[in-house]
Amino acid sequence: MTDFKLLATLVSMYNVLLLSAICIHSDAQPFPRDKVTPTVVNDTIIWYSGHEGEVHTYRTPSIFATPNGTLLALCGARKNNSKDDGRKFLAIRRSEDKGKTWLPTSFVVDDGYEKGVLFVGTVFADSDSNTLFVMFVHCLVTCDIPALLLINSTDDGVTWGQPRNVSPRSNGSRSFDPGPGYAVRKRREPHKGRFVVCAHGRAQDEPRGITLLLSDDGARTWREGGFVPNMPCGEDENKNFLPGECQPVELPDGSLLVMIRNRARCSCPCKAFIRSYDGGQTLPLHTLYFDRTLIEPPTQAGLLYHEGVLFFSGPNSSKGRQKMALKWSYDNGTTWEGVLPIWNEKAGYSVLTDDPTDDRHLYLIYEKGVNSPVDFLAVAKIQL
Repeated sequence: MTDFKLLATLVSMYNVLLLSAICIHSDAQPFPRDKVTPTVVNDTIIWYSGHEGEVHTYRTPSIFATPNGTLLALCGARKNNSKDDGRKFLAIRRSEDKGKTWLPTSFVVDDGYEKGVLFVGTVFADSDSNTLFVMFVHCLVTCDIPALLLINSTDDGVTWGQPRNVSPRSNGSRSFDPGPGYAVRKRREPHKGRFVVCAHGRAQDEPRGITLLLSDDGARTWREGGFVPNMPCGEDENKNFLPGECQPVELPDGSLLVMIRNRARCSCPCKAFIRSYDGGQTLPLHTLYFDRTLIEPPTQAGLLYHEGVLFFSGPNSSKGRQKMALKWSYDNGTTWEGVLPIWNEKAGYSVLTDDPTDDRHLYLIYEKGVNSPVDFLAVAKIQL
């Protein structure tokens, strides 16, 4: 039996049980801490589409705080139009004063040719070597198997090396498009110290789905871990579960909780989640569930576990990309305690980060607008 047929068999065995699950399920014990009362300290526009660097549209942002506390904002600078398949730069801005001011934009990577098409990916750090990394996909549209590239910086994001190909071997024509978001470096067993990146695929992939990418040697080499394929939606035979952009977090028991964009709105217009208990090597389908509290248009969203609290960011709407909000949970997403409105007009993609030198603030980068959800990219500093 081929790998694909075996996968299809396993999916059909689990399908009815798994995809009819719409209730929250979490067995990890929360880490106790004081209640939080999030408030927005400031909300700063750092990129204006059409107004800087002769770039038509700034989109798909990520944000990350380095081990030294420098904020790193990244995005896909779309040169000529707002389309996904157009030419792009990887654009980066840095803040050395906790988001009060931002240094000028650096265009770090150019996709190089008319149909190159890079997509801004996942950012992370190796605190042992004080090295920053950005993993991204290149030639997503025109290549049979796109390249998975990694660049690194050893001076806190001031300068960057040349991209290198870290594509893992694949059993099919699967592609790996990481982010926008960040990688997890596991702090607990199993597989303490492992880097985990979540990547999604293209429509032409066989099979298509999301894949966890794993590194146990400090981001030098990468291999495929858990995989979740497209599959029929159990409660509606005319619909499929189509997993899209995804973000992992590590919970206190060492398991990984992976949030998934529910592209076809299987079960509900809301986020899907799945768990890994072996450091990302597998994503058991019986752990898949849908969270009706976390409604979405759908879109990519932010997820962060910080000091015993799970935070979510995304449009608080099922009708369109609008009403950016922050939500938080004290029980690993079983229930959600509160909602903080960030921007009540149009808003799209978002990413959350915390600062290893300051545990009382979070940072949210998001697509923000009035005429469209991508008029600007903004960073909100949130006090807990």
